[in-house]
Amino acid sequence: MNSKKYNILIIEPSYIVAYGLSSLLEKSGESVAVGIINDMASYDNRKYVDADIIILNPSVLCELGTGVSTIPDSSGKPAIIAVYYGPYNERISKEYDICISIFDSPQTVSKKIKAALESSKNKRTEEKDRNELSEREKQILVAVAKGKTNKEIAYDFNISIFTVITHRKNISHKLGINSIAGLTVYAIMNKLIDPAEF
Repeated sequence: MNSKKYNILIIEPSYIVAYGLSSLLEKSGESVAVGIINDMASYDNRKYVDADIIILNPSVLCELGTGVSTIPDSSGKPAIIAVYYGPYNERISKEYDICISIFDSPQTVSKKIKAALESSKNKRTEEKDRNELSEREKQILVAVAKGKTNKEIAYDFNISIFTVITHRKNISHKLGINSIAGLTVYAIMNKLIDPAEF
């Protein structure tokens, strides 16, 4: 038995399915339902901040005319699992970490939950790596924030102007900030530079 129990939020309009799924998960000893809600109007991410996994019926999102991204989170993305009743829909399945069927055995559900947790963890790691600045990018960011030109930065770091421009594009892309003022604020907020230097 696994010592870590996973907190699961179930968003399912059918009480029978929701409570049956909750019972199955709790009997496995690996998971505990932190909440069962019947529609997205009842969802409050502050209340369910401890959820490691959200299992939902995609129809609750279809009613809103939105996709899986409507589920806000403040604790890092939980794994999101779709539960489906009918034939497997590959288009819908791509939006979720994994899909479970109401016809899956308890062992299959347990395996799929573990796979979803692993998939979610890998996605978070990839996203963090993609958005994290390298040491050189941080150095370039500090130089930009201090008002240095591309030519000055190239001279200071003994690199070409084209390399400086590439670094600046990568920094802007990773941070989603295109202005020098925005980059300066980012550098100050992340303690890369001291405001007293200005």
